[in-house]
Amino acid sequence: MSSNLVFSVLPAPFRRFALILLIAGSATAARATQPIPAFAEVKAGATPSVGVLLARDGTPLAERRLDPRVRRLEWIGLANLSPALKEALLAAEDKRFFEHSGVDWRAFAGSLWHNLWYDRKRGASTLSMQLAGLLDPELALGRDGAPRRSIGQKWDQALAAQALENRWTKEQILEAYLNLAPFRGDLQGVHAASRALFGKTPGELGRPEALVLAVLLRGPNAKADVVARRACVLAERIGNPSACGPAQRIADTTLDRQHIGPRWELAPHLARQLLQQPGERLVTTLDADAQRLTLAALRRLGPTDAAAVVIDNATADVLAYVGAPDAAQADQAAILRSSGNLLLPFVYGIAIERRQLTAATLLDDSLSNHAPTNPDERLWVSARRALGESLSEPSQTVLRMVGEQLPERFRVADLDVGRSGQADLGLLAIAGLYRSLGNGGLWLAPRSTPGGERVARRMLRPEAGFIVGDILTEVDPEGMPQPFVIRQYVPDGRETLVAGFSDRYTVALWSAGARGTPAQANAAWHEILRGLHRNQPAIRPVPPAGVVSTLVVFEPPVESPRREWFIRGTEVERVALPRSLPRIAWPANGMLVDAMALVGDPGFRIHFEGSRLPPGAWWRLNGERVGNGNGSTNGNGGRASWRPVAGRHVLDLMAADGQILDSVTFAVRAPLDDEPSKPADQQPDRQ
Repeated sequence: MSSNLVFSVLPAPFRRFALILLIAGSATAARATQPIPAFAEVKAGATPSVGVLLARDGTPLAERRLDPRVRRLEWIGLANLSPALKEALLAAEDKRFFEHSGVDWRAFAGSLWHNLWYDRKRGASTLSMQLAGLLDPELALGRDGAPRRSIGQKWDQALAAQALENRWTKEQILEAYLNLAPFRGDLQGVHAASRALFGKTPGELGRPEALVLAVLLRGPNAKADVVARRACVLAERIGNPSACGPAQRIADTTLDRQHIGPRWELAPHLARQLLQQPGERLVTTLDADAQRLTLAALRRLGPTDAAAVVIDNATADVLAYVGAPDAAQADQAAILRSSGNLLLPFVYGIAIERRQLTAATLLDDSLSNHAPTNPDERLWVSARRALGESLSEPSQTVLRMVGEQLPERFRVADLDVGRSGQADLGLLAIAGLYRSLGNGGLWLAPRSTPGGERVARRMLRPEAGFIVGDILTEVDPEGMPQPFVIRQYVPDGRETLVAGFSDRYTVALWSAGARGTPAQANAAWHEILRGLHRNQPAIRPVPPAGVVSTLVVFEPPVESPRREWFIRGTEVERVALPRSLPRIAWPANGMLVDAMALVGDPGFRIHFEGSRLPPGAWWRLNGERVGNGNGSTNGNGGRASWRPVAGRHVLDLMAADGQILDSVTFAVRAPLDDEPSKPADQQPDRQ
């Protein structure tokens, strides 16, 4: 028969005596209750409701709440608790705590007598009994909807308290109680309560705060004036009435104005990405100083949207990740944006590596010649100037040179980049690519959490990477090279992307808004990189063994003589204008061919025309050969005929050895045609 049933059948006056007799004869019966967990087991199971992101040295960077049901922080040892709190707690809840063995029999019997004869009930639970109720839900207050514990629950709780005292030390009981007790609302444990109510650690609590916390244990959600009154009574009890006034003010001003924000917000956006489980303490690759430096530089931009990442060149570890200047803003570093001309260095690097051009090679930039007197009049620029100034037409020429090599190289970095050299990338991907330029052409995926050794993948030969880096190296007002390599992309004047590196770090930065101008974004980027090098100045990279430096003279002098870097075996001393470059004369790149009116004519064709074609050149449309290959595309006027089909098409002018000489993209406006696109000599005439 359960203890509840035993007491329910006894007349009220006899219940007290039966209970006292039962308790008196049960000194050994406590061991028969449910097994008491070990202290270490309880401590390990008190999982914080938050996850914490840590820097590589263990410094907390960000906190994220992941358990919405309770607000609980890390377990606090008894030695780290305020003496004033322990004093107030024992005075309020269990003044004979260190004297009894789990049950204060004198207070317990008095409480039972009082509760039998008076309507206003009085409790006599010791800290050990209260902790037993916290550990065992069956002993919890108000089980099965009852407002208070039943007599049977009291009995079971007393037995459990004695069993607890037999297994745990007094210090362990006191420590566990303060870490598990509910204080106010969803606050559990003295650590969460101290932080939320006072913005302090439990070790920093003064006597007024300790009084408030102690009385909250009896009524966690009592009104502020009730808490203040009870705190003053407790202040008198401990012989310190002067603490009454401060305790009243604290109760009035803090109980309903909790500090619910995270303790650390240096890297909130990365915390949202990485922290998944309550209690998680995740060590990252971030450097706390680099994170602070980067965040401060972005905040100095003022009211603007901005983001930046910093990567270690040697390891590809992410040293700083700032998704936005404010934690409430969206993570701008993770948003995919057009890379614009930021990928051009890799396009030129591939062409240099394949010896299709050098930094001194002259490229056609006819778009810069705004008033040509004849179609062949051009402006010629070196590849160095074309890349450094992001000139459009030379870049298209180099893209056509590289052809299918471009998407293949970017697949090394797990990126899908077409032959156009365009891709939408986040800041980490951009920084990872530029890190490879500063690391001998070797790519590693940026990582935010530590890991083992990884095998790097080669994107560029070190010789080509060095030459491209030299082209992008900053120069001072006197023309002297500096140790930073920088590239800036300004798509429309309203936002700016900056990427570059030193010998040790790579930084990618994005900004937009009223103060996110190119000049200010550039200044913020330099502030970050110079701050990273404040204790160790940046140095210029050492040329790899496969490059040589030669004095180059241009004839005619389209550019001034200079020393230029070459891959060994490609060096020249004089650069003359190219005598002839194979080109697609028609259709022009980006052209729309309107064939709506003429496509009904079965004999209607359009013609692909080229100029300065070498022997054996041929046409390729959408990846398939066009023409009969018997000399229809030779000399200076090679042509091929094609019956137009609606849609977008890519036309390549191919060398005899399969190299792309020129390439254009055009579109045809025409009725939909079920027949596939074929060259004219393979298409039947329609009658």
